[in-house]
Amino acid sequence: MADTTKPRLTLPEAVSRKLDKRPDGSIFTRDIKTIYSLMIICLNLQEKPKSKSSGSISLGFLNKQYPFSFSVHEAITTMANLSLNIESSATSTTVSYSIKPDLAVSLLRTFMSAKLIHTPADRTRSVPKDKVLLQPTPKGVAIVQTYCKVNGIKLSSATANPGFTACPSIIRSDFNTMDLFLFERSSITGNIIYSEYFVHLLFTRFLGQTPNVWNPTNPPDEIPTLDHRLQMDDEFDFSNFTNHQFTLTAIQNGVIPGRDQQLVDDKKKLGFSKKTAKRESPFSHSFFTNPDSDSHVQYYVSDKGVRLHQNYKFEGNVTVKYCFSSKSAWQWLMDCTDIMYMSDATNIFYLFYKYGLIEPIILPPSTSTSKKVLTPSKTAFYVPSRRGYDICHWNSGNQTPLTVAFGDEIVTETHGMTLSNEAVIADNQSSSSSEEGSKSDSCRLDLSQITIKTVLSDPGMRYLFRLHLEHEYCAENLDVYMEIRQFSKKMTILRSVMDMQQTTSEANSSKDAAKVKQPSQKVIVRFINECLGLAYRVYSSYIAIGATYQLNIDHRLREKITDAVLHATSPFKARFDDVTRPISVALPQSPEKAHCKESPITSPLDPIPTLSNGPATSVKSPRMINNKNLVIEIPTVDIKPQTASTPTKAEMNKSLTLLHKLYPLFDEVGSQISKMLENDSFPKFLRSETLRGALGVS
Repeated sequence: MADTTKPRLTLPEAVSRKLDKRPDGSIFTRDIKTIYSLMIICLNLQEKPKSKSSGSISLGFLNKQYPFSFSVHEAITTMANLSLNIESSATSTTVSYSIKPDLAVSLLRTFMSAKLIHTPADRTRSVPKDKVLLQPTPKGVAIVQTYCKVNGIKLSSATANPGFTACPSIIRSDFNTMDLFLFERSSITGNIIYSEYFVHLLFTRFLGQTPNVWNPTNPPDEIPTLDHRLQMDDEFDFSNFTNHQFTLTAIQNGVIPGRDQQLVDDKKKLGFSKKTAKRESPFSHSFFTNPDSDSHVQYYVSDKGVRLHQNYKFEGNVTVKYCFSSKSAWQWLMDCTDIMYMSDATNIFYLFYKYGLIEPIILPPSTSTSKKVLTPSKTAFYVPSRRGYDICHWNSGNQTPLTVAFGDEIVTETHGMTLSNEAVIADNQSSSSSEEGSKSDSCRLDLSQITIKTVLSDPGMRYLFRLHLEHEYCAENLDVYMEIRQFSKKMTILRSVMDMQQTTSEANSSKDAAKVKQPSQKVIVRFINECLGLAYRVYSSYIAIGATYQLNIDHRLREKITDAVLHATSPFKARFDDVTRPISVALPQSPEKAHCKESPITSPLDPIPTLSNGPATSVKSPRMINNKNLVIEIPTVDIKPQTASTPTKAEMNKSLTLLHKLYPLFDEVGSQISKMLENDSFPKFLRSETLRGALGVS
């Protein structure tokens, strides 16, 4: 029991004047997820609304109620003072935002366009409106569940134990049906990080295990049990992923993963129950699931794949066995993944084309053409290419993708498409043109070609490796390794910024140097706080005794880090106003709790190239802020000298001193975790049926 009579180490309140923005001006996905999750949790939605204001809108003779619904006014009022206390046995986390009404309205529109909320009374409405109730979607519920899981909020019960935060009741309802596909993003630009291998994994999920042909007489899609959703969160099914002569050109090795009966047996060993009473999603409806409908949300499960048209006729008496519209593809990507922006979905769809997995049909009535940027349209039809069929295979032998009348060949176009913007970025040396990808099909790999370096350097391999670690109950080892790697790269950027300031000051006269010193200080303060925030997150989540995901590391090393973080000269007492977001995380000060603020950053930072209309083959390391291939937007924050809110030189030196101490200590933690992954987890991964089955070895 904590001794509350002893003094606590109180850390400063961190204040953000604006949300992080991507180069195109859109808000970072991580911020959208966080604010949305906090809003849903703080609204305390109920299946049976308690009052008229929270669950019903008066419409004359109608007084309709919807489960877990809320009004625009309630959402705006709640976002004005978002605050959440997360208590665990060793840490106390306080997350808080204060959002003005105009920004709250804008965020609600963003939540709606991101398919996180919809209007149950008008399922074709795409924008929120006063006096029209809103409701979380299956995607929105999945986002909230992931937030709860990452932040240590127990999902097993909707009733909190004394001192612990309760899980939102909607998590345990029939709204919780979506196994969301999560993308990895750059912490600098907010853009999606991908590789060719990762795109292949996603494409397999996109097509589903069998052709998902829509028919109004189809029964509702089967939804997973709550056991599955609460215990196997973020699971990826590779059972239909075949190993058909696929390699990663740039990184020179990789595999196509597969899964067999062993993983089904693993689930039984873990105690997952098959309940006799089947759940049915409230979102199932023959009209609103029609791929040609204007329903705002169409998918409530992701494992079925995109909805297809079967035996669709085109000009020239050509019949296509399976095809889909770009609108259907875009809808699946928006409903079944954590993509928040239509442009990102469009770019991912482009990557399917770029790697030769789909082909546009240019016969009327299809409006697909290589002369236009890819846009969602009900009349722009596409088919899986031969390569796409080879990868997915649909578990039924050699598929014939096209059935053509009179023996004619179908007309498709396979070149000249353009990417709408650069919101998707290639990972470290893992992208190549579709032509290069085709050349890679001539090679095959075996287990001897797969190394731990390959696994850790490619987003797709990391995704699969993490799935394996989740089954082994040690996924935190990979998570902390990636966060420490990100911390090291952010420290490198901070050092570069400081070097740039020093060089600029020395190059200019003293009069001119005063003009450039002020903006440089803003940038330095920002990166200091980002590094501190990430350091606090790593310490409180993985290193502190009693942390949610406490690592098994050397005790001496743990004590050194604790001493540095909780030292009397720690900069935690200094208040910096220029930080990423106002999130506080408590650091345990034995024996009582102590409080600090952090800025959580979830995406690993890898060298980032640009993705233009052509192949993305060059990789630039983000070591220079003014790198032409890396745009870093620094929010405008007024920092005035000689004020109480401005970090003094002494305060900045304290922070830099702490970071200087933590840098080698975290590096040592990373080395220990790396050895654990290589010596323990990686050999088991190589022996896993998931990997060996995909390579066709026994």
